Amino acid sequence: MAIPRSHQSTVALQGAPSIWMLVGALQSALWFFALPPLLKPYWSSCFADFSSSTAEMILFLLIIPFYFSYIITVALPPYLLQWNFFEQYKISRDPWPWLDRQESVRRKFWSLTYKTIAVDSFGLLFVFPVMLYAKSIVMPHPGLSFSDDEWPTYRKSCVDMASLALLHEFAFYWTHRIMHMFPQLYKFHKVHHEYKQNNCLSAQYFHPVDFVISIGGPAILVSALVRPHSITQFQFGLWLLYTNFDDHLGYAFPWSPVRWFPLACKTDSHEFHHSVNLGMYSSKLEVYDTVFGTNKAYNKWRKSRYDVTDK
Repeated sequence: MAIPRSHQSTVALQGAPSIWMLVGALQSALWFFALPPLLKPYWSSCFADFSSSTAEMILFLLIIPFYFSYIITVALPPYLLQWNFFEQYKISRDPWPWLDRQESVRRKFWSLTYKTIAVDSFGLLFVFPVMLYAKSIVMPHPGLSFSDDEWPTYRKSCVDMASLALLHEFAFYWTHRIMHMFPQLYKFHKVHHEYKQNNCLSAQYFHPVDFVISIGGPAILVSALVRPHSITQFQFGLWLLYTNFDDHLGYAFPWSPVRWFPLACKTDSHEFHHSVNLGMYSSKLEVYDTVFGTNKAYNKWRKSRYDVTDK
């Protein structure tokens, strides 16, 4: 069992005041304030020749390269280098399975990795596009706007982003919790829990049924409810993907751009969920685990491990 380990007092924790918190906040500021004006000159012209449904499909596909860029730039360096600077933020006591002394453990890891790549590809390149196509049939009204004339102000983007985040997290919390509550559904969700110690590849490792219910479903329904401008939807999609990767990274880096603000879940909360299979059904915002009381075991563990009382 991948039990998270305690940290020395000199190690900065996610959400605790430090220079790293400022680094995380700066990354978020660039994502929110700098990305839209950077893309605006090219945005509408890139989608002008496509129907609304096709444009939305292309918008989703534009997020896919981020999948690989995250792995290359954020995940692989600490995984491969194994520098003490990175390892001090490793959540689990256990060695990474690809470095384990037991050949059987290494062999099992690589077998699961090959399976994960196939399942991830199927979900992202087939299941979700099919869901988007189904949405265009069931809800044929005009979809996202790609127009420069309707380009959102920062205030509008902020309101829409907050609405998307709160609604999506509510939907994810309950679909995720339901997947744990009913054995008929958990048999699909337990595929994701084959990973007891997370790494970034496990982020999108879901049985197709689980993917439809707890991943694709909330994302598509919330977008249809809020109907943000396409640039806001693109930014939100990047945030979702980054946070999901960060949930499964295996390191609680204090400079993470999705963990520095007060309502953010900590990376170790999802590692805790995987290791003990108890509570912490949220992944991005701690709001609903707090409201519905499913964070008590995690809070007790975190206080004993880190000697903190911030939750």
